[in-house]
Amino acid sequence: MKKLIIVSKVFLAVMAFMISAEVHSQTAEEYCKSAAEKANNYAYDGALADYDKALELNPVMALAYAGRGYLKFLLSDYNGAIEDCSRCIELDPGIPLAWSARGLTKVKLWDNEGAKADYTKAIQLNPENADVYFYRGTVNHETEDYTGAVADFSMVIKIFPDNADAYNSRGLAKNELKDEKGAFEDFTKAIEISPFFPLAYYNRGHVTFFQFNNTKCIDDFTKAIEIDSNYIDAYYARGHAKKHRRNFAGAIADFSKIIEIDPMTTTGYGDRASVKYTIKDFAGALEDFNKDIEINPEFGEAYNNRGLVKLELKDYKGAIADFSKTIELNPEHDEAHYNRGMAEIESGAKENGCMDLKRSSELGYAKAKEAVANFCK
Repeated sequence: MKKLIIVSKVFLAVMAFMISAEVHSQTAEEYCKSAAEKANNYAYDGALADYDKALELNPVMALAYAGRGYLKFLLSDYNGAIEDCSRCIELDPGIPLAWSARGLTKVKLWDNEGAKADYTKAIQLNPENADVYFYRGTVNHETEDYTGAVADFSMVIKIFPDNADAYNSRGLAKNELKDEKGAFEDFTKAIEISPFFPLAYYNRGHVTFFQFNNTKCIDDFTKAIEIDSNYIDAYYARGHAKKHRRNFAGAIADFSKIIEIDPMTTTGYGDRASVKYTIKDFAGALEDFNKDIEINPEFGEAYNNRGLVKLELKDYKGAIADFSKTIELNPEHDEAHYNRGMAEIESGAKENGCMDLKRSSELGYAKAKEAVANFCK
């Protein structure tokens, strides 16, 4: 029995040695494959360790540099990503991943032109990669090459006809090119493919926003909100659409919802105040502008708007103080000079008022010239 135990221990020792030898004999290619599998399963730390090991075993393994570069991009190590992708390209310029990953990284580093060049090279190496066309289309849109963006998103659609994101993005580019019909059709197609795509409803709503007799935009903004009840931009757009169509109560309700979702937003308070000003609820408008300024005391336009409310309430001293604050923050604010001039004239300080009106006229504010003629003879 004792002899059997000794033999078993020897066997286990041999097996342990064999397993250890097998682990240590893993090739660079095997580490690279393991790294890719781990990265696909979001085990980024393990993937990075495997890429490091692959490159320790084979310092000129181009594919490992490409994979590690893309992984570093995902981990926001942008300088490391550029370095690895560039090293891959030096070793083997025929690996598309290195070019596309470096392009993605350059976008993060605000090098859009460099990104476009890298995407173009990746596309030359692999013309069927829809993702890279999408990346380049996005950069083309950002750099205002809307024709190029349409062409790229069209290629994505050619490769994957049911890509709702590509239709939505192409619609945005067409809208910039004033092709409103084409944009509307693309957003509609995106919605057909993906009926629960709030951004596509939101974008389609904007196409018909300024068609006064068309309420489809409100329907689309409403649908976007039904899908995402915290979609602040959709509430904002719907509120303005309602205001544009003189549904002031509905507009106030939408801007109030924005405040409910984000109490620290200036958007909700400022826009709700503007509606209250329109319907002559000056006390309510004043309260909202006060809150607007409390949240963002460096926003000059809010002081100008609050000054207009105070003018209506005949608080000329307060109005002058607000217009002065706007001018302090933006000395070239032509309307604030005009408004302060009118407030000063109303309060009896005609000389100061005329100085402001003349300055406003010099800055190009259309109403100032007529006011100078009427009040400053």
